[in-house]
Amino acid sequence: MSSRITLSRVLAVNWYGYRQFIDVAGLSLITGANGSGKSALLDLIQFVMLGEQQSRFNKAAAGAGSGRSLRGYCLCDTNTTGRDGAERYLRPSSVTLAGLEFAWPLQPGETEPRRETWGARIEYESPTAKPSTIWFRAGRRLAWQDFLNNEAGPQEMRFMPEDEFRTRVRRELDGDVWDRQKAYLDEMAMRSHLGFDPEQMGKTLPRAMAFEPESNFEKFVREFLLEPGMPDVKAVKASVDAHRRAQERLEKMYDQLERLKRISGHHQDWITSKRESALYTHLSDALKHEEALENLNRRKATLEAKRADHADNLEAHEQAVQERERLRSSVEAARTALGDKAVKLEENDRRRREIEKEVSRLETAATHVRELLRDRVRRWQDWMLHGSRLGMDIPDHASKLMSAMQSADESRALAATREMPPVYIQLRDQAMEALRPIEARLAEHEARKAALQKDLGHLQEGHAAPAPLLNALLARGQRAVALGRVVEVKPAAEKWWPLLESMIGLYRRAVLPEDFKAAWDQAQQTPSPTEPLIHPDEVRQAAANVEKGSLREFLETKHQTAGFLLDHLLGGIVAVNKASQLDKHPRALSLDGWLKDPPRRLKITPEKELTLGEEGLRRLRDMREGELRDTEAVIQEVRQDCDDLRSFVNRGREWRLDHFTSPESADEIHLLPRLRSDLGELRATWDLLATPDNVQAMENLRVQNATLEGIHERIGGLKTAITAFSVEQARLEDALVEDVTAEEQSRFARQTSRVLVRGVTDDEITSRIASERQKSTSWRKSIEMAATLALQLETRAVEQRRLRDDQRRELVVVHADLGDALDPDAEDNDLYDQRRDDLETHELERFKTAALEAKKEWEDRLQHQVLDVLREKLSEADRTKRELNRAMDHEIGGWRYQLTSRADKAHSAIWTLVEKGLPSGSEMELFNAAGRDDIERAKAELMAAIDAADNPEDKRHQKALDYRYYHHWDIEAKPAGRGDAAAISLNKSAKKQSGGENQAPFFVATLAAFRRVYDLGRRDEQHNLGLVVMDEAFSKLSGDRIDDCLALARNFGLQLIMAFPEDRLPTMFQHADTVVQCRVERTYDAESEQIQNIENWVVRVEGARLAELVE
Repeated sequence: MSSRITLSRVLAVNWYGYRQFIDVAGLSLITGANGSGKSALLDLIQFVMLGEQQSRFNKAAAGAGSGRSLRGYCLCDTNTTGRDGAERYLRPSSVTLAGLEFAWPLQPGETEPRRETWGARIEYESPTAKPSTIWFRAGRRLAWQDFLNNEAGPQEMRFMPEDEFRTRVRRELDGDVWDRQKAYLDEMAMRSHLGFDPEQMGKTLPRAMAFEPESNFEKFVREFLLEPGMPDVKAVKASVDAHRRAQERLEKMYDQLERLKRISGHHQDWITSKRESALYTHLSDALKHEEALENLNRRKATLEAKRADHADNLEAHEQAVQERERLRSSVEAARTALGDKAVKLEENDRRRREIEKEVSRLETAATHVRELLRDRVRRWQDWMLHGSRLGMDIPDHASKLMSAMQSADESRALAATREMPPVYIQLRDQAMEALRPIEARLAEHEARKAALQKDLGHLQEGHAAPAPLLNALLARGQRAVALGRVVEVKPAAEKWWPLLESMIGLYRRAVLPEDFKAAWDQAQQTPSPTEPLIHPDEVRQAAANVEKGSLREFLETKHQTAGFLLDHLLGGIVAVNKASQLDKHPRALSLDGWLKDPPRRLKITPEKELTLGEEGLRRLRDMREGELRDTEAVIQEVRQDCDDLRSFVNRGREWRLDHFTSPESADEIHLLPRLRSDLGELRATWDLLATPDNVQAMENLRVQNATLEGIHERIGGLKTAITAFSVEQARLEDALVEDVTAEEQSRFARQTSRVLVRGVTDDEITSRIASERQKSTSWRKSIEMAATLALQLETRAVEQRRLRDDQRRELVVVHADLGDALDPDAEDNDLYDQRRDDLETHELERFKTAALEAKKEWEDRLQHQVLDVLREKLSEADRTKRELNRAMDHEIGGWRYQLTSRADKAHSAIWTLVEKGLPSGSEMELFNAAGRDDIERAKAELMAAIDAADNPEDKRHQKALDYRYYHHWDIEAKPAGRGDAAAISLNKSAKKQSGGENQAPFFVATLAAFRRVYDLGRRDEQHNLGLVVMDEAFSKLSGDRIDDCLALARNFGLQLIMAFPEDRLPTMFQHADTVVQCRVERTYDAESEQIQNIENWVVRVEGARLAELVE
C-alpha cells in the first residue's frame, strides 16, 4: 500500500472547452485523438503545481509549442483572428476555476482519507484586461456549489463573486486564499501539505512533460538528482578577510623593516664612501708632495754632479792645450828634417789612398751590375718563353735587345735593359686582351652551375621550380600540395608525356589546399604569379565529363581535387595519332602537336623537361645532375686557361719587368780603367821616392799629425762642454727654485687634507702611500689613480645619500603613520635605526603572532563550515546514488540502468582536504614538498571560490564549493544477465542511439529526478507527493519496454499521469488504474465558417473494467 499523497481529482471549469470534474486514481492514462484536449489537462496540472510564471504550456508540441497561454485557456482561444486582426476568443470574459485534489493514504481508524484541493480562480473582464487571480487551498473535496451561485451544476456557470468565494474558502472549506502566487506555492510545498522541493519541481515537471531525449546525463544528474548544497561561507569569508588583513599588516611590517634596512645600508655606505673619498684625496695630495720632494732632491743632486763635471772639464782642457803645443813643435821639426821630399811624399800618399778607395767602390758596383743584368736576362727569357707557349706574338726587336743585355760591356747592357719595358707592355696588353673573353666564358659557366645547383635544391625538396606560396603554407602548418606532385603519367602514355606537360602548362605548379580560406589569406600576403591557387569547391563544380580516349586517361592521381582539376583541363581533349583525325572530335590533340580547341588550331611545342609525378621529378633530377657534371668539367678547363694568362701577367708584374732603374754608381763604371791607370802611376812614383828612411819618417809624421788632430778635437769638445755648463747651471738653478716652491705648496695641501681624514693613523696612511706607489711605476699614474678613486668615492657617497633620502621619502609615503616620527632630511640615521631595532626585537613578532592566530581561525572555519559540509554532502550524494540504483535495479528491454560517478581529477587537491581535513603545522611536516604544494594550491582555490561566492557569473570558482562537480556523473546501461559484458555510457552514446533507445534511459532518469523532488525528509516516512506527469510518453518504445518502464515506476512508488495518442492504448491500458479518454466537439457558423463553440469532455474508465471489456 503506497504511503504517498496521490492526485485524486482534476477540476477544469471554463479551462479551454472543459467544464468538468475528472476523477483519477493511481497510474492514469490520458488518451484521445490529436487536438482533443490532452495537453490542456496536463497544462492545467502544470499551472496549479507551478503557477503561471514557471509553466511552459504544451511543451511537448513540435517546435516552440502551440503558443498557448493562460489567457487562451481561460477565454478559449480559437487560434484564429477576427476582421480587425486580433486574436479571436469564444468567451469575451470569463471566470475559470483550475484545481487539483490530492488524497492522503488512509490512517488507522479513518473511513475517509484526508483531502486537499489546490488551485486558482482566474477572472478576465475582457481579452485585453489583466486577470484577477486568487490562489486557494480547500481542506476538503470541492463541490459545484462551493464556487457557483446555484445548484444547477456546471450548465449555468454562474460563478459567485470573488469576495464571496474568498470568504467561503476560509469559513466553510477549511482553507486559505492567497493573492501572491509565491506564497501559495511555498505553502503547497510544505511538509504539512504536499511536501516537495518547489525549486526542483519548477525544473523537473516541465522537462518531464516534454519527454524529450536527454543528451547530457551528467548535467541532468547534477541539476535534477543531486540536492544543491553550497556551504554558507559568510563567516568563512569574514575570517578570510581578517586573515588577509592580519597578513597584510604583517607584510606591511616586513616591508617597513626591509625599507629601514635599505635606508641603514645606504646611510652606512654614504658614511664609508665619504670617509674613503677624504682618505684618497689626502693620499693624492701626499703622493704629489712625495713626488715634489723627490724632484727637489733629484734636482739638487743633478746640479752638484754638473758642477763636479765642470771642474774636471776645466782641468782636462788645460792639460789638452799643453799637449797640443808639444805635438805641434814635434811635427814642425819632423817636416823641417825631411825638406821638399816630405811634401811630395805626403801628397802622393794622400792621392794614392783616395784613388784606391774609389777603384774599390767602382769594382764593387761593376760586380753588382753584372749580377743584376744576369738575373734580369734570365727573368726576361723565362717570361717570353711562357708568353710564346701561350701564343703571344713576341716582337722581333726583343731578341736583339736580349742579345745586347748579355754583352760584356756593362754600359751597352744597361742601355738595352732600359729599352725592354715597352716589350713588357706590348706582351701584357696581348695577355689581357686574350683574358677578357675567357673570363666572360668562366662567369657564364659559373652562373649556369649556380642555377643548376639551385634547381637541384628545389628538386631535393620535391619541387620542380621555386614555390614560395606552397612553402609559406607548409611553414605555417597548413596542408597543401602542388598538382605536379600528385599526378603520375601512365607508362602506356610515355610518348604523349612532353605534350601532356605542355597542355597542363602553368597548372603543374597549381597549389591545392585543404583550407582554401587560410590559403587565400596567405596568397594575398605572398603573391606568386606562377602558382595558381585552386578552390576545391569551385573546381569540383567546374569539372567536366571525361571523354573516352581523352588526355585525362593518360594521367592518374589519388588526390580528389587534383582529379577534378585534370577532368576540367584535359577531360574534353581526345588524343589522336594524326592531325587528319582532329575533325572527328570536338576537341582533340594529335601526336605531332596540333591542338583543336574551337575556334582555334594551335601548334603545341612539346616540353623538353618532364616534371609530372615522382618519375618526372626523378628524370629531371638526373638530367640536372648530368648537366651539372658537364658544366663543372668545362669550368675546370676554362679556369685553367684563365689561370695561365693571369699567372703570366702576375709574374711579369712581380718581376717588375715594366720598368728598370740603374744601380747607384752604374754610370761611373766606365771611369774604372782610367782610375786604375792613375793608381799605377802613383804607385810607381811612390816606389821611386820612398826610401826606407823616408818611409819611416813619413809614417812617424803621419802618426803625429793624426795625434795632433785628435788633440784638436778633444779641446773643441771640452770648450763646448765648459760653455754649455754655464747655460745648464742657470737652468738648473731656476728649476731648483721652482721645485722648492712646488714642494712647499704640496706639503701645505697634504697637511690641510690630513685634517679632514678621521679615524686613520699616520702609520696607516704611510702604509697606504707605499701600497699605492707599488701599483704603478710612475708618480703621475699613482696620483691619478688616487684622485680618480677619490672622485668615484665622492660620487658614490653623493649617490648613496640620494638613495637614502629617496628611500626615506618613499617610506613616509608608503607608511604614512611614520611621517611624524621620522625626518627624511635628518643628517644622522638614529631614529631610523631605532625603528628598525624595535621591529626586529619585539613588534614584528607581535604581528606574526596575530597573523598566525587569524590564519588558525580561518582554517578552523574552513574546516568546519566548508570542508566538513562538503564531506557530508559527498556522503549524502553517495547514499543518494546507492538508493537510486536500488530503485533503478530493474530490467528494461534487456538492460539495467545504474548511476555511476568517478572523482574529478581537477579537484584532487581539494579532495585530500575534504577527506583528511586541514593538516596542522606539525602534520604538514609529514608531507613532502609536492604534497605541501598541493595543499597550499587547494587552499588557494578554496579562498578564490569563497571570494567569488557572491558573484554568480564566476562559474569556475563556484564549482570548487559545489560538491556536485567533485564527480563526473553518468548513467550506464548494462546488458541484463551478462555480468562480463561492458557497460555503455549514456553520456557518450546518447546522440548515437535511436529514439526508442533514448526514451527508456530518459524515463529512468526522470523517475530518479522526481524522487529527488519529493523525498525531502526521512526515507521511511514518505507522507508526501509522488506525482509524475508526462506528455507524449513512450511514443517510440515497444510494448515490452513500456511494461518494464511502468514496473520501474511502481518500484519508485510514484503516481504517473501520462498522455498519449489513442493508437498506443492497446499497449498501455493493462497497466493503468484509470483511463481518461478526451473528446472535443467544435461547431461552426455556416456563413462565416468561424468556430462558434468548443466543448471538451472526458470519458473515464477504470483500468480493470477496460481490461474486462477488451477480453
